[in-house]
Amino acid sequence: MLLKAFVRTGTLIAGARAFAPVAVQKRAFSKMSAAPIGVFVTVEIEEARVPAFLEALKVDAAGSREEEGCLRFDLLKDSENPNTWSFYEIYKDDAALAVHKTLPHYQAWADFKATGGVVSQKVAKFTADNYTV
Repeated sequence: MLLKAFVRTGTLIAGARAFAPVAVQKRAFSKMSAAPIGVFVTVEIEEARVPAFLEALKVDAAGSREEEGCLRFDLLKDSENPNTWSFYEIYKDDAALAVHKTLPHYQAWADFKATGGVVSQKVAKFTADNYTV
């Protein structure tokens, strides 16, 4: 509650998504529900399809970060497996995650998957218990 009060007043909180504009920080903290949802997706991409994958994720990540219900969206490259990436996402709740999958920027990822190139995909869904945005 104290964090929400600081953010509502426009005070920048060190370490709380300090790289993001204050408006994004306000949105993230003021829109959180009691049970945010975390999603961790790990994919291996065919080497020849990596450029198309990165272009699709550039669109998906940028759009996702603008969603009211998306509190975090990161794309992480595996340092030991060059064609493996993980998406780390936090959503306000299940409804926000469902909305995410209906938006045009998500379609960039869905279209990429539909055209092939994903060697493997693993999805894990979590209740976000202790995290920062």
